[in-house]
Amino acid sequence: MTRVRGWLSLALLTFLCTCVRAQTGPPDPGGGAAEVVEIDYADTLSLFARGRGQVLVGNVQLSQDSIFMYCDSARVVDQTDVRAFGNVTIQQGDSLAAFSDELDYDALTLLAKLRGNVALQRGETELYTDRLDYNLATKVATYRTGGRIVSRTTELSSTRGYYFADERRVYFRDSVVAIDDRFEMRADTLLYDLLAERVYFLGPTVIRTDTHRIYCEAGYYDVQLDEAVFADNAQYRSGERLAAADTIRYFGTDEAYVLEGRAYVAEGDFQRATAERIRYYRREDRYLLTGNATLRDSVKEVRGDTIAYDTRTGRSTVAGGRPRISAPPMIIEAERFVADDATGNSIASGRVAWRDTSTNVSIDAARAEYNEATGYLLATGGAGPYPGRPDLMMTRPLMTSLLQGDTMYMVADTLTSVEGVSHDTTYRSVVVGSDTTRLLGAAGDSLIIVPRLRTDTTVTTDSVRYLAAYRDVRILKSDLQAVCDSLGFDTRDSVLTLYQDPIVWQDSSQLTGDTVRIHLRNEALDKVELRRNALVLTTPDLVFFNQVKGRDIVARFDSTSLRRTDVTGNAEAIYYITDEAGAYAGVNKTACSAMVLYFRRGGVTKIRFLDAPSGRMDPMNAVDHETFKLAGFRWADELRPVLLRGLF
Repeated sequence: MTRVRGWLSLALLTFLCTCVRAQTGPPDPGGGAAEVVEIDYADTLSLFARGRGQVLVGNVQLSQDSIFMYCDSARVVDQTDVRAFGNVTIQQGDSLAAFSDELDYDALTLLAKLRGNVALQRGETELYTDRLDYNLATKVATYRTGGRIVSRTTELSSTRGYYFADERRVYFRDSVVAIDDRFEMRADTLLYDLLAERVYFLGPTVIRTDTHRIYCEAGYYDVQLDEAVFADNAQYRSGERLAAADTIRYFGTDEAYVLEGRAYVAEGDFQRATAERIRYYRREDRYLLTGNATLRDSVKEVRGDTIAYDTRTGRSTVAGGRPRISAPPMIIEAERFVADDATGNSIASGRVAWRDTSTNVSIDAARAEYNEATGYLLATGGAGPYPGRPDLMMTRPLMTSLLQGDTMYMVADTLTSVEGVSHDTTYRSVVVGSDTTRLLGAAGDSLIIVPRLRTDTTVTTDSVRYLAAYRDVRILKSDLQAVCDSLGFDTRDSVLTLYQDPIVWQDSSQLTGDTVRIHLRNEALDKVELRRNALVLTTPDLVFFNQVKGRDIVARFDSTSLRRTDVTGNAEAIYYITDEAGAYAGVNKTACSAMVLYFRRGGVTKIRFLDAPSGRMDPMNAVDHETFKLAGFRWADELRPVLLRGLF
């Protein structure tokens, strides 16, 4: 592993710093700034709107305090609203200039909307986009249709960009690409904190140089300290050496790397080291492995709690250990194991880590009651710091499931799991308390606790694992998020059933119903069934919401987003119609007994009615969009888990 100061500190971060600092703040409207635009010069001037408006043509010059605007022509209304056309230039101070084909400027709100061939220049830094909004009151500059920033030898582009001047932060979002002659970086989202001198990686990020490749989904780089954290599925490759962990930390001064959480280092075909934490000291070329450590080469395998390994001599020292019980496919580790004679189960406590190798399901908790013979597990309590994240405390049980290389996280007050003991065996359920149900076999043996099944409900298993969670369930996956009170998951058909106030999010879609069933196919999202009071909301822009409601809805997905909804029973829909250019042309409200809607990118592309519909289409300006909502509408994005921290 090589030092990262050369390619990251000097290139990317210096470039970002220069770019962001170029945008100085506008006049403070609360500090006495003028609320009108002055006409400094124009070749010709004519009046309209009974003198309230002026049409300016030729060498137009306008100003508001220290803001100066130039263009070929302009329309000014009430000295506050400005529409400028042709060779538009905005000058602020001595060094900041913006150029565009058109400009909408509101002197009261200090909002400037630049459109067409937009360029923002400051020194050697230039930003190019087609549409840029700059709010001088809030000091926020935004582009949403793609932007490109060039500074010296580095070029950075993204679909969206946000700069918050007061907070001294800039976000680059969606398809972020940074190219320099020393490296290339592709990311989903970047945040640069000017005050802390840190760049944060807020999504999948790939960094490549001539000698190595780094991948992570979260983390940061500290410019002044020359320290980096690459988190969430972090990976490093250089030649035959491959390293990966939940978190990879880099300390430039000591030339040391710390891999935390499911860490491993592989060298060639035979050598491999794994541990919860791996420290690598580059100067001495030695490793220190701690926490469930394993060191393996073509000759031997070493296991223990701590392993020190010198690659130059090939010698290793081993110490410590941690209790581990393996009853395939169940593997469980903890600080303590105690037998419960009353129930015949065992109790594990202290950083309990349970694994089902047959289903790629893991549960981390503080305490677990389990039975090796039946595969039964009841997990409660938090397991402490998340691996590799000492700042993130797991205060409740966490379940993770690996699906097609992606990880699904689930948290609840209580997690339960059991392996079916025979094919098509039927179990009778008996209510135990207000929250749980205990399944009983034919001989009356207790099998599993599950959420809120009615008395005498029958459940069939066929040697597959059944998972259940209850009380404040939260799910996080890269392409799926959900919350509910209770949940059941049958690995046989890969269906998650959500009970009591369930909400499911997928990309720009939100789905609700009294009961929700999530179907996974080949470990990927296939469809979602909404039973009773079903409602689907989609939005391409978080401004206008397509709404589909019915008694029951089946929502079908492809690999990226919602594609179709089948609505039955009292079907209603509010959907926005766009023209060929993508602009909103109107809004339609329709009702019938059943309908099928087709979506793309959050918008409705086609609708099929299964009987005679009633409804109409209104122009956009004929509807109060804030109140034009179906019964039960609520965009609950504030409840959506988007980071691991939001699960606990």
